[in-house]
Amino acid sequence: MDLQEAICPKCGGPSPSGDICGRCRASGAEWFSCEGRVSLVRCPNCNSMRDNNGWADCERSREDLEYEAAMSAIRLSQDIQKPEISVNLVENSKNRSFAHISITGSLYDRPVEGACVVEILWQYDSCDRCSRYHGNYWQGLVQLRADGRKTTHEEQEWAKRIAYQAEEELQLLGDRLSFVTRMEEGREGLDIIVGTQTLGEQISRYITRRMGGRFTLHPTLIGEKEGRKLYRITYAVRLPRYTKGDIIYVRNTYGEILGAEGKTISYLDLASGIPRTVPESTSSRYIGSVKDGIPMMVIYQDGEMLGLMNEETGKTEEIPVQSWRKIVSGERIHIIRDDDRVIVV
Repeated sequence: MDLQEAICPKCGGPSPSGDICGRCRASGAEWFSCEGRVSLVRCPNCNSMRDNNGWADCERSREDLEYEAAMSAIRLSQDIQKPEISVNLVENSKNRSFAHISITGSLYDRPVEGACVVEILWQYDSCDRCSRYHGNYWQGLVQLRADGRKTTHEEQEWAKRIAYQAEEELQLLGDRLSFVTRMEEGREGLDIIVGTQTLGEQISRYITRRMGGRFTLHPTLIGEKEGRKLYRITYAVRLPRYTKGDIIYVRNTYGEILGAEGKTISYLDLASGIPRTVPESTSSRYIGSVKDGIPMMVIYQDGEMLGLMNEETGKTEEIPVQSWRKIVSGERIHIIRDDDRVIVV
C-alpha cells in the first residue's frame, strides 16, 4: 500500500476518502429486517381477502398470496444496491406456511447476503358480504307486478336475468354488498329481495327501461343507527297491462303488441301491416293473445275474399283479404274472434 494512500481508521485498510471503508460500514450495518410472522385473513365462503382497507374480492392462488405476504415482511436499507430476493414456500398445514427467504445485494460496494424465515398464518373469517347474505340481510324489495293482469313466466325469467346482471355490474364496480338475497315467485308476480337500495333502484330502472312500465318507491322506517334513520324500500314495479303477442283494439283498429318501453307501447296495425307506437295511456281494449288463436286452413281465394276451414270442426267461412299480407291456398293461419269480427293474427 502506498504510504500516501488514505487508510480506514477502523481496520487500517485502504480508504480513498480516509473515512471508514465500505467493508467496515457494511459489516456493522443492519441492511435488512424481516418480520417473523404475517397473517392473511380469507373468507371461507367466497375467498375474498381482508386487509387494512377492508374486504376485497380475490381470485389469486394461495401461493401468490403467500409470496406477496413474504415480500411485504422484508425491509431493505435504502443503501442496498441491486438486491435479489429468493422465496421458498413450505406449506406446513391448512393454516400455516413458512417462507424461507434469501437476500443478496451490494452495500457500499461490498457484496452482502442474508436469510430469514417468515411464518405465514392463515385465518378464516366470514366477510361482510357473506355475513349479510347468509343472515338474510336486505335493504330493498323489488316487487314485480303488471297492471290488470298477472305477470307471465317469460316476464319473470327476464326480470331475474336483469337482476343478476345489475348485481354483477355493481360488484364489478366494487359495491360488494349489492347482492340479490333471494327471489320469491307468487301468484301475482315476482319479489326480488336485495342487499342494498342502490341495487334495488338499478334493477327497477333496468326492468322498466327494457320491459316498459314504471316504478315507485315506498320507504319503511326500521330503526336508527348512530342517530341516522334506517329505511327499507319497496320498489313497486308495474309492467304495462299488455304483453308481447296480445291483440288489442286501439284507435279504431286491431293491433298486435310488439313490446313496451317506458310509457309507450308498440303494436303492429293488423289492417295496414304498419308498426305504430302510442302512449300507454291511450284508450284500448284487450281482445286476446296470438297464443290463443284458432288454427284455420286457407282453402281458396275468391277476389277479395278468403275461404277458411276450421281443421277441427270442418266448418268453413269467408273473411276479407289483407292487402299487406300474402296468404295462399293451403296455408295454415290463426284467427281470433271479437264478437262477429274475425282477426287474422
